[in-house]
Amino acid sequence: MASLPIPLDVLRTRLRVEVESDDTDLATLCIAAGEIIARETGLALTRTIHTASIVAWRDYTPKVQPDAVVSTVTYQDDANVTQTLPISQWYVTMDDEMPVLHFDTTIVPKLNTQPLVYYTAGYAQIPHSLQQCIVALVGSWYNNPEASNVASLAEVPLSYRYILSQYSARSPLR
Repeated sequence: MASLPIPLDVLRTRLRVEVESDDTDLATLCIAAGEIIARETGLALTRTIHTASIVAWRDYTPKVQPDAVVSTVTYQDDANVTQTLPISQWYVTMDDEMPVLHFDTTIVPKLNTQPLVYYTAGYAQIPHSLQQCIVALVGSWYNNPEASNVASLAEVPLSYRYILSQYSARSPLR
């Protein structure tokens, strides 16, 4: 099972759920809420290693944020052997608070192969406002699994969209 974005005891306290018999359901809902937030924002809620194929040696902005740190760049040489590009032949700059990987190399990768970038991205500690999004979603799903209410068809929870709009790593151009 995937890891919980926030601890189950914290979730249970914030939702005022006192019974432990629902822990499996709460854990599943918590993981699902974290996955949705990550997918909608392009943010990794926990520190994880990512791999990306790039086109030749063109500038590359890691797709998963925040705090993306490039560790290694590899490519296939003509003998079909994986080589690590020396760190002296690439560097990272910040562009609009997003890291951009640049290359200063004349190495030609093997035809029909793409260099790979390995990087780590994600929060060391999930911000409290994103934790609130998770709690709001889990609470909404837990208390109303049908996703609608006969008395009110309003979106639940309203704060969710507002908080996510403040965090998205994706601009209209990305």
